[in-house]
Amino acid sequence: MDIQDMRIFARVAAVQNLSAVGTELGLTPGTISKRIQALEEELSARLFDRTTRSIRITEEGATFLAHVERILAEIEAARASVDDRVSNPKGTLRVAAPSGLGSRFVAPALCSFLSTYPEIEVQLDVMDRPVNLQEDGYDLALRTGSLSDSSVIAKRLATDRQVVAASPAYLARKGNPARVDDLANHSCLVLGDRSMWSFSKGGAESTVRVTGSLKSNNSELLCRAAVEGRGIVRVSEMEILPELKSGQLMPVLTDYEVAGNAAIWALYPSAKHMLPRMRVLLDFLTEWFKDARMSGAKGTPQRRAAAPRQDARVPVN
Repeated sequence: MDIQDMRIFARVAAVQNLSAVGTELGLTPGTISKRIQALEEELSARLFDRTTRSIRITEEGATFLAHVERILAEIEAARASVDDRVSNPKGTLRVAAPSGLGSRFVAPALCSFLSTYPEIEVQLDVMDRPVNLQEDGYDLALRTGSLSDSSVIAKRLATDRQVVAASPAYLARKGNPARVDDLANHSCLVLGDRSMWSFSKGGAESTVRVTGSLKSNNSELLCRAAVEGRGIVRVSEMEILPELKSGQLMPVLTDYEVAGNAAIWALYPSAKHMLPRMRVLLDFLTEWFKDARMSGAKGTPQRRAAAPRQDARVPVN
């Protein structure tokens, strides 16, 4: 049984699109279809139910997939163990990151990382929707905020204190809110459907429903709108450190803490048989975000020796 056919089968099962898999592997959809058919003939089993509009894995295909994924992981681990990848990591990593974090921090971090590890290739996709690592084909996903149930591994890269801020021009025009309830009378910039903002003070929590003229699933857009005086934004402090330091944005309600135990996380499928290229990237990002928080600037932080990893299977979306 051909290893490449197994890889094709696993990617088709994850993506459920022959054209997308063909583009990824540099093959035509027709070739992908023929390789799947050859595999089905070899196994004497139908692996996918195919129509002109969709492709779905069968029960037999799902059973076969579990074995294929284990075999491919063992092959990759075996290759890594017998070549120089431990001391000289190489290969490709697919990374997903939210837009605000990706353009401001992850992009320069990866540029520095690639200078250090020139034989590693990285594909960075910037998006604000959550990704499914296995189905979307990512090795690593960066996420901000609090996390809920999942079986993936999450590594805390940095604390992610949330702040509420506005431009000096907006505050001069609309006034500075003194209490949480005052936000109901302000134009607030809402991320997605997060219109309930929670705060804590002296052990007591309070929540207010906010509204405004601009809502978006893109935090970078909302931060830019806040700088331009369009309203009050609630966002990760990491995303607006330069604006806070320059005075383009000013924190408000500083007597309160934004409720929630948020952080910047690196999510990946498993710590077992972790490839060297993944290990060095995780260590590098840990130090990068630590230095980025200390510097509070867009410039390249000084890289220190990698700290010991603290991986944990924790809940995520």
